[in-house]
Amino acid sequence: MPTNVSDVKTKKTRRALVLGVNGQDGSYLAERLLNHGWIVFGVGRQAGSRWIPTVSNFSYHALDLRDIPVFSALLDEIRPNAVFHFAAVHGSAGFSYEDHWQEVHFVNTISVHAVLEYLRCTAPESILIYASSSKVFGKTLPIRITESCQRYSSCIYTTTKNSATDLIFYYRERHKIKAHVVWTFNHESPRRSSTYFVPRIVDTLAKSVLNPSYTNKIETLSFWSDWGDAEEFMDVIVCIAEKTPGSDLLLATGKTVWAEDFVRVLFDKYGCFWKNHLVEILTPLAERPKKWQADLSTLYAATNRSPVRTIFDVADDILRLNYSKAWEFARNSESRIV
Repeated sequence: MPTNVSDVKTKKTRRALVLGVNGQDGSYLAERLLNHGWIVFGVGRQAGSRWIPTVSNFSYHALDLRDIPVFSALLDEIRPNAVFHFAAVHGSAGFSYEDHWQEVHFVNTISVHAVLEYLRCTAPESILIYASSSKVFGKTLPIRITESCQRYSSCIYTTTKNSATDLIFYYRERHKIKAHVVWTFNHESPRRSSTYFVPRIVDTLAKSVLNPSYTNKIETLSFWSDWGDAEEFMDVIVCIAEKTPGSDLLLATGKTVWAEDFVRVLFDKYGCFWKNHLVEILTPLAERPKKWQADLSTLYAATNRSPVRTIFDVADDILRLNYSKAWEFARNSESRIV
Protein backbone atom coordinates (compact mmCIF):
# COMPACT_ATOMS: atom_id res chain seq x y z
CA MET A 1 0.00 0.00 0.00
CA PRO A 2 1.24 3.58 -0.70
CA THR A 3 2.66 5.54 2.19
CA ASN A 4 0.03 7.63 3.97
CA VAL A 5 0.77 11.30 3.32
CA SER A 6 -0.15 12.45 6.83
CA ASP A 7 2.21 9.87 8.35
CA VAL A 8 5.09 10.93 6.11
CA LYS A 9 4.65 14.64 6.90
CA THR A 10 5.43 14.01 10.54
CA LYS A 11 8.93 12.78 9.76
CA LYS A 12 11.77 15.28 9.85
CA THR A 13 13.06 14.29 6.43
CA ARG A 14 13.29 16.10 3.13
CA ARG A 15 10.23 15.45 0.99
CA ALA A 16 10.52 15.36 -2.79
CA LEU A 17 7.70 15.40 -5.31
CA VAL A 18 8.80 13.88 -8.62
CA LEU A 19 6.51 14.64 -11.55
CA GLY A 20 6.81 12.10 -14.33
CA VAL A 21 8.08 9.33 -12.06
CA ASN A 22 7.12 6.61 -14.55
CA GLY A 23 9.35 8.08 -17.24
CA GLN A 24 13.02 7.45 -17.82
CA ASP A 25 14.25 10.54 -15.98
CA GLY A 26 11.66 10.59 -13.21
CA SER A 27 12.22 6.96 -12.28
CA TYR A 28 16.00 7.28 -12.05
CA LEU A 29 15.63 10.56 -10.17
CA ALA A 30 13.29 8.97 -7.64
CA GLU A 31 15.72 6.11 -7.10
CA ARG A 32 18.64 8.47 -6.55
CA LEU A 33 16.62 10.61 -4.13
CA LEU A 34 15.64 7.53 -2.15
CA ASN A 35 19.30 6.50 -1.99
CA HIS A 36 20.09 9.96 -0.61
CA GLY A 37 17.53 9.57 2.17
CA TRP A 38 14.66 11.63 0.78
CA ILE A 39 11.02 10.72 1.19
CA VAL A 40 9.70 10.61 -2.36
CA PHE A 41 6.20 11.14 -3.72
CA GLY A 42 5.91 10.14 -7.37
CA VAL A 43 3.28 11.36 -9.80
CA GLY A 44 2.36 9.63 -13.05
CA ARG A 45 -0.63 9.21 -15.31
CA GLN A 46 -0.59 5.42 -15.13
CA ALA A 47 -2.51 3.42 -12.53
CA GLY A 48 0.63 2.31 -10.70
CA SER A 49 4.36 2.84 -10.37
CA ARG A 50 6.27 1.38 -13.29
CA TRP A 51 9.81 1.22 -11.93
CA ILE A 52 9.80 2.04 -8.21
CA PRO A 53 8.49 -0.63 -5.83
CA THR A 54 6.37 0.28 -2.84
CA VAL A 55 8.64 1.02 0.10
CA SER A 56 8.17 2.93 3.32
CA ASN A 57 9.61 6.18 1.95
CA PHE A 58 8.02 6.12 -1.51
CA SER A 59 4.41 6.63 -2.47
CA TYR A 60 2.86 6.79 -5.90
CA HIS A 61 0.00 9.07 -6.94
CA ALA A 62 -1.86 8.50 -10.20
CA LEU A 63 -2.69 11.98 -11.47
CA ASP A 64 -3.18 13.73 -14.79
CA LEU A 65 -1.33 17.05 -14.69
CA ARG A 66 -4.04 18.55 -16.87
CA ASP A 67 -6.28 18.42 -13.79
CA ILE A 68 -4.81 21.51 -12.10
CA PRO A 69 -7.22 21.64 -9.10
CA VAL A 70 -6.41 18.04 -8.15
CA PHE A 71 -2.70 18.67 -8.68
CA SER A 72 -2.79 21.81 -6.53
CA ALA A 73 -4.61 19.90 -3.79
CA LEU A 74 -1.88 17.25 -3.83
CA LEU A 75 0.80 19.94 -3.43
CA ASP A 76 -1.06 21.36 -0.42
CA GLU A 77 -1.38 17.90 1.09
CA ILE A 78 2.20 16.72 0.59
CA ARG A 79 3.98 20.03 1.27
CA PRO A 80 7.19 18.94 -0.50
CA ASN A 81 10.53 20.58 0.23
CA ALA A 82 11.44 20.17 -3.44
CA VAL A 83 9.38 19.69 -6.58
CA PHE A 84 11.18 18.08 -9.50
CA HIS A 85 9.21 18.80 -12.67
CA PHE A 86 10.38 16.06 -15.03
CA ALA A 87 7.03 15.35 -16.62
CA ALA A 88 6.74 16.34 -20.26
CA VAL A 89 4.87 15.59 -23.42
CA HIS A 90 7.88 14.83 -25.57
CA GLY A 91 8.21 12.61 -28.61
CA SER A 92 11.04 11.33 -30.75
CA ALA A 93 11.86 12.89 -34.12
CA GLY A 94 8.74 13.24 -36.24
CA PHE A 95 6.30 13.40 -33.31
CA SER A 96 3.32 15.64 -34.14
CA TYR A 97 2.88 18.06 -31.25
CA GLU A 98 0.03 19.74 -33.11
CA ASP A 99 -2.07 16.62 -32.56
CA HIS A 100 -1.57 16.96 -28.79
CA TRP A 101 -1.27 20.71 -28.36
CA GLN A 102 -3.58 21.04 -25.34
CA GLU A 103 -1.82 18.25 -23.43
CA VAL A 104 1.59 19.68 -24.34
CA HIS A 105 0.74 23.10 -22.93
CA PHE A 106 -0.89 21.75 -19.77
CA VAL A 107 1.90 19.33 -18.87
CA ASN A 108 4.93 21.32 -20.04
CA THR A 109 3.84 24.80 -18.95
CA ILE A 110 0.57 25.22 -17.06
CA SER A 111 1.42 22.62 -14.42
CA VAL A 112 4.69 24.51 -13.87
CA HIS A 113 2.67 27.66 -13.25
CA ALA A 114 0.62 25.76 -10.67
CA VAL A 115 3.82 24.80 -8.82
CA LEU A 116 5.02 28.40 -8.89
CA GLU A 117 1.74 29.59 -7.39
CA TYR A 118 2.02 26.93 -4.70
CA LEU A 119 5.53 28.16 -3.84
CA ARG A 120 4.41 31.79 -3.84
CA CYS A 121 1.32 31.31 -1.69
CA THR A 122 2.14 28.35 0.52
CA ALA A 123 5.77 27.21 0.52
CA PRO A 124 8.24 30.04 -0.17
CA GLU A 125 11.08 28.02 1.36
CA SER A 126 10.59 25.05 -0.97
CA ILE A 127 12.30 24.76 -4.35
CA LEU A 128 11.36 23.82 -7.89
CA ILE A 129 13.80 22.27 -10.32
CA TYR A 130 12.46 22.27 -13.86
CA ALA A 131 13.91 20.08 -16.60
CA SER A 132 14.16 21.99 -19.85
CA SER A 133 15.95 20.88 -23.00
CA SER A 134 18.93 21.75 -25.17
CA LYS A 135 16.43 21.97 -28.03
CA VAL A 136 15.47 25.46 -26.82
CA PHE A 137 18.80 26.82 -28.11
CA GLY A 138 17.69 26.42 -31.71
CA LYS A 139 17.95 23.95 -34.57
CA THR A 140 21.41 25.28 -35.38
CA LEU A 141 23.26 25.35 -32.10
CA PRO A 142 25.93 27.94 -31.32
CA ILE A 143 29.50 26.68 -31.37
CA ARG A 144 29.83 27.18 -27.62
CA ILE A 145 26.66 26.65 -25.62
CA THR A 146 26.33 28.22 -22.19
CA GLU A 147 23.51 28.99 -19.78
CA SER A 148 23.30 32.54 -21.15
CA CYS A 149 22.79 31.57 -24.80
CA GLN A 150 19.73 33.00 -26.49
CA ARG A 151 16.74 30.69 -26.59
CA TYR A 152 14.54 30.09 -29.64
CA SER A 153 11.15 28.44 -30.04
CA SER A 154 11.27 26.27 -33.15
CA CYS A 155 8.28 23.98 -32.42
CA ILE A 156 5.41 23.60 -29.98
CA TYR A 157 7.60 21.59 -27.62
CA THR A 158 10.28 24.28 -27.36
CA THR A 159 7.59 26.96 -27.14
CA THR A 160 6.21 25.31 -24.00
CA LYS A 161 9.66 24.75 -22.51
CA ASN A 162 10.64 28.38 -23.07
CA SER A 163 7.31 29.60 -21.72
CA ALA A 164 7.83 27.63 -18.52
CA THR A 165 11.36 29.00 -18.21
CA ASP A 166 10.11 32.57 -18.67
CA LEU A 167 7.49 31.98 -15.97
CA ILE A 168 10.19 30.71 -13.61
CA PHE A 169 12.40 33.72 -14.26
CA TYR A 170 9.44 36.06 -13.71
CA TYR A 171 8.36 34.44 -10.42
CA ARG A 172 11.94 34.40 -9.24
CA GLU A 173 12.40 38.10 -9.90
CA ARG A 174 8.94 39.30 -8.84
CA HIS A 175 8.17 36.93 -5.97
CA LYS A 176 11.64 35.66 -4.94
CA ILE A 177 10.57 32.09 -5.62
CA LYS A 178 13.27 29.41 -5.40
CA ALA A 179 12.75 27.89 -8.83
CA HIS A 180 15.51 26.89 -11.21
CA VAL A 181 16.06 25.48 -14.68
CA VAL A 182 18.33 22.68 -15.85
CA TRP A 183 18.79 22.42 -19.61
CA THR A 184 19.45 18.75 -20.28
CA PHE A 185 21.14 17.50 -23.43
CA ASN A 186 20.33 14.09 -24.89
CA HIS A 187 20.55 11.28 -22.35
CA GLU A 188 19.59 7.65 -22.82
CA SER A 189 19.17 4.44 -20.85
CA PRO A 190 17.66 0.96 -21.04
CA ARG A 191 14.40 2.61 -19.93
CA ARG A 192 14.18 4.85 -23.00
CA SER A 193 11.50 4.05 -25.57
CA SER A 194 12.73 2.23 -28.65
CA THR A 195 11.33 5.01 -30.84
CA TYR A 196 14.30 7.24 -29.93
CA PHE A 197 17.51 7.33 -31.95
CA VAL A 198 20.01 5.52 -29.71
CA PRO A 199 17.64 2.69 -28.65
CA ARG A 200 16.74 2.23 -32.33
CA ILE A 201 20.41 1.93 -33.22
CA VAL A 202 21.00 -0.61 -30.44
CA ASP A 203 17.89 -2.54 -31.53
CA THR A 204 19.30 -2.74 -35.06
CA LEU A 205 22.69 -3.81 -33.72
CA ALA A 206 21.15 -6.57 -31.57
CA LYS A 207 19.19 -7.97 -34.50
CA SER A 208 22.25 -7.70 -36.75
CA VAL A 209 24.40 -9.63 -34.27
CA LEU A 210 21.92 -12.52 -34.40
CA ASN A 211 21.04 -12.19 -38.08
CA PRO A 212 23.85 -11.02 -40.42
CA SER A 213 21.32 -10.27 -43.17
CA TYR A 214 19.16 -7.95 -41.06
CA THR A 215 18.71 -4.38 -42.34
CA ASN A 216 16.85 -1.34 -41.05
CA LYS A 217 16.24 2.22 -42.18
CA ILE A 218 17.20 5.36 -40.31
CA GLU A 219 16.34 8.89 -41.37
CA THR A 220 19.84 10.35 -41.09
CA LEU A 221 23.20 9.93 -39.42
CA SER A 222 24.41 13.41 -40.38
CA PHE A 223 24.18 15.33 -37.13
CA TRP A 224 26.11 16.16 -34.00
CA SER A 225 24.85 15.22 -30.55
CA ASP A 226 25.94 15.22 -26.93
CA TRP A 227 24.59 11.98 -25.45
CA GLY A 228 24.85 11.03 -21.81
CA ASP A 229 23.64 8.48 -19.29
CA ALA A 230 20.19 9.27 -17.89
CA GLU A 231 20.88 7.61 -14.53
CA GLU A 232 24.09 9.58 -14.08
CA PHE A 233 22.34 12.79 -15.11
CA MET A 234 19.68 12.27 -12.45
CA ASP A 235 22.35 11.73 -9.80
CA VAL A 236 23.74 15.14 -10.79
CA ILE A 237 20.23 16.60 -10.44
CA VAL A 238 20.09 15.38 -6.84
CA CYS A 239 23.49 16.96 -6.25
CA ILE A 240 22.17 20.25 -7.66
CA ALA A 241 19.10 20.10 -5.41
CA GLU A 242 21.13 19.37 -2.29
CA LYS A 243 24.16 21.61 -2.87
CA THR A 244 23.36 24.35 -5.39
CA PRO A 245 19.60 24.84 -5.71
CA GLY A 246 20.07 28.47 -6.74
CA SER A 247 21.66 27.69 -10.10
CA ASP A 248 20.37 27.49 -13.67
CA LEU A 249 22.64 24.95 -15.32
CA LEU A 250 23.42 23.02 -18.48
CA LEU A 251 23.58 19.26 -17.99
CA ALA A 252 25.56 17.43 -20.66
CA THR A 253 28.74 15.38 -21.07
CA GLY A 254 30.63 18.13 -22.91
CA LYS A 255 31.58 15.55 -25.55
CA THR A 256 29.98 16.07 -28.97
CA VAL A 257 29.75 13.03 -31.25
CA TRP A 258 28.94 12.77 -34.96
CA ALA A 259 26.07 10.28 -35.27
CA GLU A 260 27.65 8.27 -38.08
CA ASP A 261 30.87 7.93 -36.08
CA PHE A 262 28.89 6.68 -33.08
CA VAL A 263 27.17 4.03 -35.21
CA ARG A 264 30.39 2.95 -36.94
CA VAL A 265 32.36 2.55 -33.71
CA LEU A 266 29.50 0.79 -31.92
CA PHE A 267 28.91 -1.72 -34.71
CA ASP A 268 32.65 -2.34 -35.11
CA LYS A 269 32.85 -3.15 -31.42
CA TYR A 270 30.42 -6.01 -31.89
CA GLY A 271 31.93 -7.30 -35.13
CA CYS A 272 29.37 -5.77 -37.49
CA PHE A 273 29.80 -3.41 -40.43
CA TRP A 274 27.08 -0.81 -40.01
CA LYS A 275 26.52 -0.16 -43.73
CA ASN A 276 25.40 -3.78 -44.13
CA HIS A 277 22.57 -3.19 -41.66
CA LEU A 278 21.54 0.48 -41.72
CA VAL A 279 20.26 2.46 -44.68
CA GLU A 280 19.92 6.24 -44.46
CA ILE A 281 16.68 7.56 -45.89
CA LEU A 282 18.06 11.05 -46.45
CA THR A 283 21.13 11.68 -48.57
CA PRO A 284 24.15 12.04 -46.25
CA LEU A 285 25.57 15.55 -45.97
CA ALA A 286 28.56 16.18 -48.21
CA GLU A 287 30.25 18.13 -45.45
CA ARG A 288 29.82 18.08 -41.71
CA PRO A 289 28.41 21.24 -40.14
CA LYS A 290 30.54 22.96 -37.52
CA LYS A 291 30.94 21.05 -34.32
CA TRP A 292 29.36 22.62 -31.23
CA GLN A 293 30.07 21.93 -27.58
CA ALA A 294 28.24 22.37 -24.29
CA ASP A 295 30.30 24.40 -21.82
CA LEU A 296 30.11 22.67 -18.44
CA SER A 297 32.27 25.13 -16.52
CA THR A 298 29.29 26.54 -14.58
CA LEU A 299 28.02 23.06 -13.72
CA TYR A 300 31.44 21.97 -12.51
CA ALA A 301 31.97 25.15 -10.50
CA ALA A 302 28.60 24.68 -8.82
CA THR A 303 28.74 20.94 -8.12
CA ASN A 304 32.41 19.97 -8.49
CA ARG A 305 31.37 17.25 -10.92
CA SER A 306 30.32 16.61 -14.49
CA PRO A 307 29.04 13.44 -16.18
CA VAL A 308 31.71 10.93 -17.19
CA ARG A 309 29.82 8.03 -18.79
CA THR A 310 29.77 8.01 -22.59
CA ILE A 311 27.06 7.06 -25.04
CA PHE A 312 29.02 3.88 -25.76
CA ASP A 313 28.69 2.91 -22.09
CA VAL A 314 24.94 3.52 -22.32
CA ALA A 315 24.61 1.54 -25.56
CA ASP A 316 26.34 -1.40 -23.86
CA ASP A 317 23.86 -1.14 -20.98
CA ILE A 318 20.89 -1.14 -23.35
CA LEU A 319 22.21 -4.17 -25.23
CA ARG A 320 23.06 -6.10 -22.05
CA LEU A 321 19.76 -5.41 -20.24
CA ASN A 322 17.25 -5.30 -23.10
CA TYR A 323 18.81 -7.76 -25.59
CA SER A 324 20.38 -10.45 -23.43
CA LYS A 325 20.40 -13.05 -26.20
CA ALA A 326 22.36 -10.80 -28.56
CA TRP A 327 24.61 -9.68 -25.70
CA GLU A 328 25.49 -13.26 -24.75
CA PHE A 329 25.99 -14.26 -28.39
CA ALA A 330 28.40 -11.36 -28.89
CA ARG A 331 30.29 -12.19 -25.69
CA ASN A 332 30.66 -15.84 -26.66
CA SER A 333 31.61 -15.28 -30.29
CA GLU A 334 35.33 -15.22 -31.08
CA SER A 335 34.63 -13.01 -34.08
CA ARG A 336 33.27 -10.22 -31.92
CA ILE A 337 35.03 -7.93 -29.50
CA VAL A 338 33.10 -6.84 -26.40
